[in-house]
Amino acid sequence: MVKQNKFDKLGWFYLIALSCIALSIIVSQFFIQSYIDKQQDDSRIVNVAGRQRMLSQKISKIVLQVKNQHDPEQLKRHLSDLEATLDLWVDSHLGLLSGNEGMGLTGDNSDKVIEMFREIEPHYGAIVGSTREIINVIQSSDSLPDNILEPHIKNILLHEGPFLEGMDNIVFQYDREAQAKVARLSKVEIILLIVSLTIILVELVFIFRPIARNVRQTVAELVASEEKSIKMASEMSRVYEELVKSYQELEAVNLKPDVPSLYATMDKQGTFNFFSPIFKRLLEYDDTPDEIKSLLLNNGYSKSFVAGLLSIVNEGQTWSGEIKLMNGSGDFCWLELYIIPARYQKSFEHKLIARDITEIKEARVRSWEINREKIEARVREQQYRSVLILEGQEEERQRLGREIHDGIGQMLTALKLSLESITPSSSKHTKKRLEDTRDLMKSILKEVRRISFNLTPSSLSDFGIVPAVKKFCQEVDRLSAPEVTFENKTSFVNRLDQHIENNLYRIIQEAVNNAIKYASAKSIRVSFEHDTKSLKIVIEDDGKGFDYEKLKNSGHFKNSGHGIFNMKERTAFINGNFELFSKHGNGTRIVIKLPLD
Repeated sequence: MVKQNKFDKLGWFYLIALSCIALSIIVSQFFIQSYIDKQQDDSRIVNVAGRQRMLSQKISKIVLQVKNQHDPEQLKRHLSDLEATLDLWVDSHLGLLSGNEGMGLTGDNSDKVIEMFREIEPHYGAIVGSTREIINVIQSSDSLPDNILEPHIKNILLHEGPFLEGMDNIVFQYDREAQAKVARLSKVEIILLIVSLTIILVELVFIFRPIARNVRQTVAELVASEEKSIKMASEMSRVYEELVKSYQELEAVNLKPDVPSLYATMDKQGTFNFFSPIFKRLLEYDDTPDEIKSLLLNNGYSKSFVAGLLSIVNEGQTWSGEIKLMNGSGDFCWLELYIIPARYQKSFEHKLIARDITEIKEARVRSWEINREKIEARVREQQYRSVLILEGQEEERQRLGREIHDGIGQMLTALKLSLESITPSSSKHTKKRLEDTRDLMKSILKEVRRISFNLTPSSLSDFGIVPAVKKFCQEVDRLSAPEVTFENKTSFVNRLDQHIENNLYRIIQEAVNNAIKYASAKSIRVSFEHDTKSLKIVIEDDGKGFDYEKLKNSGHFKNSGHGIFNMKERTAFINGNFELFSKHGNGTRIVIKLPLD
């Protein structure tokens, strides 16, 4: 709950910081778009102002051509050209002063420009007046008397120079004002860039660093939990060893055994010559058996066992052992029996020296059952705890993977988009720093996605073991040097229990990672194959391999924390069969068989 509150608090901080970045981007875009519009207006104004100089010179040129022109057709063409040029010149002049929507002129001039227009206004008015007089004279007369236009032409030429000089000054002033706007925009852009980078830095220090610290802590807890499960698995092995010790302790059951005594005698052929009263009371038979052969066969001993015993007797050798007999009441009794050859007068006979060990045997069996139940209960408890720990690890991996993907991953993605949306200034150093930061952010985002995928692939819970393993092989093949391929030979599509799929995925993940880290393999292949009863999974590589039998016999894989130890334990948890084949220079092949019924 505390961690969740921390993540919520950091999330609110992140939203605030992200909103500040978004606001700075919006403001920056507003200034940039506004500048672009004004820059277009300024360029159009400078263009029209520069054209005014050309039009005034064109007017002077036309009136000089009209001066001595007597051809009516040529005069008519000059007149039309002069009228059009004058109209455009006047419209442009008024547009620069007061605005003209058709020409795209706003008329928004500075006080300096307005003052400069006032200075050239007399020259402009004189040129316009003289030009209109010339047009009126030409239109009102079919033929032009000599020197009738001379005063107007001189007036135009007189004012043309001052007008051109004044327009030059106006054009330069427009240009200076446009450059000043660019400089102001550049300063604003640098300020906004500094603000954005400062916000990003604050996010990294006060948001992502605490998140990273919490993630490291969670991963450390996950690792500690996994180590605990491995220790528990090791404790299970010790429990099995205690079982063997308990069997040895049962041998020391505190019962006082009977004293051996003579139970019977028999000849070499196994025929009884004497049957003691102790033996008769123990067996409780109505009829005393005639020979040892029938006694043993009637109590379930095999013919080969009886023949071997009689062979030892015929050779005059001693035999000893424990035999199990059923008495007349149907109860079992155990005898510790010694068959000893002895000379009697001129012949040999065999004495059966025995003692009743039935109570000792029953006490051992009772103790064995009691201890076996206790040990099996402890084993089941350890297995149950191990399964709970493994399931807890998977849940923790899923939670951590979701937090990394949905939380940190989304934040890093938004941060990457924020960096990409920042318009760099003209400084090469700033551009280089931004490019480096963007590349670093892409690398971090890629690594976060890889870690999130390794912790808990969403395809495992959504679609099952086959799509998850296929996706895993594709990702590893894309990110690692060895070629990793997946083959579903029998098109296995069944869904298994969640804990089985989780353990299978971790086993395959461990095997592939081991092949990449230690085997120096060039090719790794994972294959699925199944029938109605079982699923067979094979992970094989063409790496350098190792002497598996030698390491296995030396107890190397019994060490907790070893990858193969973990794979074997996980396979045992899901009732599967684990086999590993490897030799130096021949690669490694791991086969996992899982019952499907």
